[in-house]
This record gives sequence, C-alpha cells and structure tokens, in this order.
Amino acid sequence: MPKPSRTQKQIAERYKGNLGYYRKLHPWRRARMLVSLVALFGGLLSIFLYSKRGPEKFFNAGKISADHASFENKCDSCHDKNAGGGNFRQVLRERFHHGLAFDAIDRKCETCHQQHTFHEANVVQNKSCSACHQEHQGPGPMKMVASSQCASCHNNSQTMLASAQKGMEMNLHAQDRHPHSPQQVVFKLPRPPQGFTSTFAAFWENHPDFQIKRVNARDPDVLRFNHQRHFAADIPPVNGQKLDCNYCHKPQPDGRFMQRINFAANCQTCHSLQFDWRNPELRIPHGDVDLVRTFLRTLPAQYGDYARLKRGMSEREVPSFVAQQIKQLRDQFHSGDELELAVFFTTNPYKPQEKSAPATRANFTGCAFCHEVKEARGVPTITKPILVDRWMTRSVFNHAKHARVACDTCHAAMQSRDTSDVLMPAKANCVTCHSPQGKVVAECSTCHNYHAPPAAQTVATTTTWRELLASGR
Repeated sequence: MPKPSRTQKQIAERYKGNLGYYRKLHPWRRARMLVSLVALFGGLLSIFLYSKRGPEKFFNAGKISADHASFENKCDSCHDKNAGGGNFRQVLRERFHHGLAFDAIDRKCETCHQQHTFHEANVVQNKSCSACHQEHQGPGPMKMVASSQCASCHNNSQTMLASAQKGMEMNLHAQDRHPHSPQQVVFKLPRPPQGFTSTFAAFWENHPDFQIKRVNARDPDVLRFNHQRHFAADIPPVNGQKLDCNYCHKPQPDGRFMQRINFAANCQTCHSLQFDWRNPELRIPHGDVDLVRTFLRTLPAQYGDYARLKRGMSEREVPSFVAQQIKQLRDQFHSGDELELAVFFTTNPYKPQEKSAPATRANFTGCAFCHEVKEARGVPTITKPILVDRWMTRSVFNHAKHARVACDTCHAAMQSRDTSDVLMPAKANCVTCHSPQGKVVAECSTCHNYHAPPAAQTVATTTTWRELLASGR
C-alpha cells in the first residue's frame, strides 16, 4: 500500500485560517438555492395554472378501464373539477390534515350506478367505491376486487364483533339482501343471531362451511324420490341411453341454474300412469285430483274414445269392447271405489307386475308411490311438491363454467336414497379447485356480491334478533 504524501495534520493546517468558508456568500451556492426554490414554487404554480387552463391529460394517473372509456377525457365525470380552482388551498389543507377524501367521487359513482346499494345493513362503516374499484390501472376490464379488501374487515375480530352487535339491534328483514324472482322457489335458512361475522383471511383457510351444511339442512319436499335407485342397473334405457343426471337436470338458457323438474318432461317417459296393461295407451291424467276422479268415474266413456281413436273400431264394436274392459277391471278391483283407492293410495303399484319386463313394469301407477296422499272427508288430497330453484341464495354460481366437472363430484346423488337429502356441495368440494393448490381463482368476489339491489331494503317488521331471543321464540 503506498504511503500517503501528506498526513491529516498537514491537511488540517492548510484550512486552519479558513474556518468561515461556509459562512461566506458564494455565487454557485446562491444559484443552486434559487434554482431549487424556482423549481418548487414553479411546480406548484404549474399545477394551479394547469388545473384552470391546462389539458386534463396532465393530471391523468394512467389509462382507465374499458368500462369507463367514454370518460377518458372527461375527468370531471368522476372528479371534483373545483378541487384545483378557488378551493385549491382548502383542498391542500384538507389533504394534509385528513388525508384523501372520497365522498365526492362516491357521489359521482352513484349518479350512474343507481341500481346498487352498499354492503350488508349491519356493516359498521362502509368503504369508499374507490377503495375496492380502483381505476387508472390500465386499459381492458376493471381489475377484480382483491380479497384483501374484504379481509380488511372480515379478518378483523373487533370489526366483526361490532358488526354482530349492530345486527342484533336491527330489524330482521332489513338484513335480507338477496331478493329473487317471484317465479323462483328459494330455500331460505334463518339468519344466525350473530349474522355472518366469522373471522377469516381466505376462502381456503378459515372460511366457515356453508350454512346449508353447518346446520344439516333437510329438504322440506314430501315427494318420494330415490336418486340412487334411478342409477340402478335394472332401470331400462330411455331412447337407447342409460339414465344419468343430465336426463332430468337441464341448464337454463344462460347456463347458471337448472330448469325446474316437471312430470311431463322428466318423469312421464318411464312413469306413464297406465292402469290397465291390456290397454297401455289409456293413461290416468296427472296433476289434478278432481280430474283423476272424473276420469275413473267415466271409464266407460274413456274406453269408448280409446276404442275409436286408438284402435279404430266401428261404433258397432265399441259397446262390446267397453263391456269387456269394465268386466275385467271389476274382476280385479270389484268396484269403482276400490279402483280409485288403488290408484290414489297404493304405495307399490309395481308389486303385481314384478314378473313383467322392467320397461313396462314402471308404467303402472299409484299416486302414493311418489306423493303424500291424505284423505279429507272421504276425498283424496295430494300434498303439492316443493321443487326448490335456488338453494344457496348468498352465493353466485354458474353451472356452465363447471361443465367439465362430474355432477356427482359436488352433489353426491348416486349415494342418496332420501328426498330429504340436500345434495348441495360442501366447502371442501369447492376448495379442491378454488385454492392455491387447485390453481383456480378464489377471490371473494368469485362467489359473492358485495352490493345489494335497492329492492333488498324492503322492511316488513321491526322485530330484532335480540328481541326475538329474549321472547324465547
């Protein structure tokens, strides 16, 4: 290492008599200070002047989404155009003391988005529109709301506790934020006293299981149906094809939900309501008790029409044909009342036909085989089936997007024997795909809507959960 030419002491001796160097004015230091001040105040002046007269693109923080592309050169559609004008000083003072204010932007949002309201009624403090729906992130669709925005409340135990307490004091129907079409039959479980205020960070972690599974909900329908039985090997093919889920469960045109099951479209092909194996095309009507009773009490006329229309008999042949059919029925049922009782109340109409082929065995009828049949003052009554259209109203789901997933993977129908089984998936079914391991998007907004339409705010009662629990009901 080379030896230094001068020691520190020698260097210090050189500046010994010049200790006031930085106290003296120097033209270069003064120039630097002036340039800095001009740049600072010039920048502030430019902002002020551009806010009054300059093009709006000067302030643009970045490209906006395709949803708001029409506002690209109209900043005042969302922003307060007075922010940089006469109120500039006031705006600066507000920003320094209170941070960014989003109220003005929120009001602008609501001028267009009138069909939305904010979150659940028991939310302690609503967030700004801009907190979740962030603009100037580039062209194309607006970015999906990040789950971290939801977790800022739903993963905060104090916030959730405050929300639960607020909900206990609110009227129950004010929190019913999931309206549905009047034509839909919806399975509605009661809202828990604490609401839906569990604390969790992500769907695949501590998100609670779906309520329909947590409470082991049961199907209220009394229609007797056995899914497992319809997959059995002895069930004959329909139109050359083995029965499967898609035979009965067909998606609606938009692919989101399934069409409602009905007898004519889904059941009648196999269960054709025959009652006389000798005349298989003569069938009992479905859906109206009075119509069935009228049909049975006018059998001679029914056989007569059948002979003319289906068998092409002449008028001379019809009376003997009708008499023969009525005699055969009386030999089997002895009276019209006994036949009516058999049609309405036989729980296993297939037993007398056990030796016949499977393709024809199921055609024979008995209302009680599928329906709950009661007797009121000597008249049969049938409990109307409850065919649910929506089971989980708080979720957003689209069957079309899950078309590649086998039905039984989520609904476990092949193991179900009872009508009361609610064949909805559990959280574990969804986490298989919707998680980091499954590599399918699992943001909160994938399955939930934050906003509720205004119709959801309809209030029908002033009863609160706390009052309901105190009453013991």
